[in-house]
Parts: sequence; structure tokens; C-alpha cells
Amino acid sequence: MKIERLNITNFRNLSSLCIEPSPNFNVIFGNNGTGKTSLLEAISYIGLGRSFRQSRFQSLIKESEPFFAINARILNDDSSYVDEVGLCRFRERNKPLQIKINHQSSNRISDIVSKLSVQVIHPQCFELILGGPEYRRSFIDWGLFYSEAGYIDLWNKYQKILVQRNSLLKQKASDEYIEFWDNILSETGEIISKKREDYLNKLLPFLQKNLLNFLPNFSFDFVYQKGWENGSNLGSMLALNIEKDRLLGYTFYGCHRADLKIKCNQFAASEMLSRGQLKLLVCAMSLAQGQLLKSLSSKSCIYLIDDLSSELDLTSRQLLLEHLVSGDNQVFLTNISKDIELPQSSSTSFLDIAASIKDYIS
Repeated sequence: MKIERLNITNFRNLSSLCIEPSPNFNVIFGNNGTGKTSLLEAISYIGLGRSFRQSRFQSLIKESEPFFAINARILNDDSSYVDEVGLCRFRERNKPLQIKINHQSSNRISDIVSKLSVQVIHPQCFELILGGPEYRRSFIDWGLFYSEAGYIDLWNKYQKILVQRNSLLKQKASDEYIEFWDNILSETGEIISKKREDYLNKLLPFLQKNLLNFLPNFSFDFVYQKGWENGSNLGSMLALNIEKDRLLGYTFYGCHRADLKIKCNQFAASEMLSRGQLKLLVCAMSLAQGQLLKSLSSKSCIYLIDDLSSELDLTSRQLLLEHLVSGDNQVFLTNISKDIELPQSSSTSFLDIAASIKDYIS
């Protein structure tokens, strides 16, 4: 899928912006503070259901304005079918999120997220490697959301059961009552874990191929830890550790504690690689997800690259861009100036962000 038109209103320092981007490369250039990253952030909000920089949506609303709104016209892959999507967030807490998909209202953020798949590479993308397990779980679950029908409903079911079990633990409910929920939690958790393992097995060939190009002097291993001991089923672990969970007040074992361990030359990648090499690792992982998605569903990703030059030398930048071109991806990238080394592409658009919004920027 590719964005044909994008309208942004009251998002950070962008009062009003309407663009019709290139289906291939889009370079957003301008000085710091002119709104380059804000544009990418707005796209990420309709593609991920959140900002890649900020968790509180209130801070995304332009100062003194009551709401922000983002609308996009999306062309589907291998067809002429177009989706019109939009969302609006209000500063007032009593006003709910408004979502429109082809002029029909929805109350689920996942409905709009499913319309376009977005990958973000930004200066803080090291979190995928250096951050806690939740970043790597989200990485896996992103792939499953787009490639496995019904996965989001399965994961939401697990989360609701987990909340119920944790509440019962705090209430010191009887073992028999908790056991009832253990059976449902373990059954759902085992299914999720199996789907994650299957997804990673499909992803690994694409990932290893990318790493041979990006980081040829290193060998990598990716080990999925499902959140409980290998060789044991989740139901048994929950039963054996119920007293531990009572003391903690929450469920210790389960797929909500899964992780993806990444080793480089048999050591933790976080200890072996420089910042530039870590970013290349993240790029290889993001590209692999897009490549797998296309092989499974013919869907293409939209790549948002904030500050292309951050931590990447000229050779690394060219390698990344050439991979993006070969995958026929729509790309939005930011840079200080228009002078940027782009590979041959069928279409490239340059947007001087300050000139485009000079009458509106705060």
C-alpha cells in the first residue's frame, strides 16, 4: 500500500499541511524545528496507532488547539482499490477518539492500523536491541498482526484473561477459582507462542540474508524465549508457581514475558556492536519484516526514516536506500538539506517543509 494524499491538522507545530507524495522516495528537508519529524510522526500515528516518539497523545496536539486530525488516501497493492482513512484526537478527555474508514465510523484503532503497514527507523531505534523485552515482543507481534488473520483478537483475549488472573491474585481468591482462568490463559498463551515461533522461523532467512549484506563480518543468532521454561507447558508452570504469583501480585510466567535474544558472535549484540552497527542491525530487521510481509501477502511497507545520516556513514546509507528501492517501497525520509545521495528511482519528491507550511507553522 502507498499513501496518495495526506492531510495533517494541528499536529505538533503543523497547523495545516496537505501533500500528494511520490509512490517511491519522498525527501522532507529543512532546518531543525521546521516540522520534518512531525510529518513522519503523523504518518506513524495512522500506521501504528501511536507516535514513535511520545506516548501521550495530548502533547501531539498543537498548542492552544482543541484537537489534531490526520487523513490519508491509501492505494492498495496490486489493485486500484483506494481506502480513505482518518482519525481525530481531542484534548478534552471526555471526547473519544474518532476514526473514519471509507466514511464509516469505527471504535477500534486496529481497524485503521490494518490499512497500512509502517516501519520506522529513527535515531532512538536502538531501543529494539538495547531496550526491554517489550520492544522485541512488539517487533514480533507487528509481523503477526499483518500476516496472521485474527492475531490481534487472540492477543487481546490473552491480555484480558491476564488482567483477570492478576486481579484474582491480589484478591487472594481460591486456588480452584484461579485454576479456571489458568486453563484459558495457558491455552491462549500456548497458541500465541507457537504463532510467534512460526513467524520467526519464516523471518529468519530474510533476516540472515540482509545481515550478510549489512554486517558481513559478524554472525548472528536469534533465540526466542517464550516466557516460561522450555520443555514445560504454560499450564504446569502456572500451577507450580501459584504461591510465588500470590506474593508478587501478578503472573510471572506467560507469553507476556517473552523475549527475542539477539547474539552476535556468540555474545549479546548490545555488547558487541557500535551504535552505527546496531542501527544497521535494526535496519536489517525492519527490511526483513517488509520482505516477509510482501512474500506472504503481496503487501508492501511504508518506511519512515527520520534523520537518515544519524549514525550511518555514506556507504551504509547507500546500502539501506538501495534495499528500499529494490523492494518497491514508499519511503519518507528527513534530511537537513536537499543534497542527499539517492539511488536511481522511478519517482522522487522533494518537500521543503518550511516553505510548504510557512504560513501555518508556529
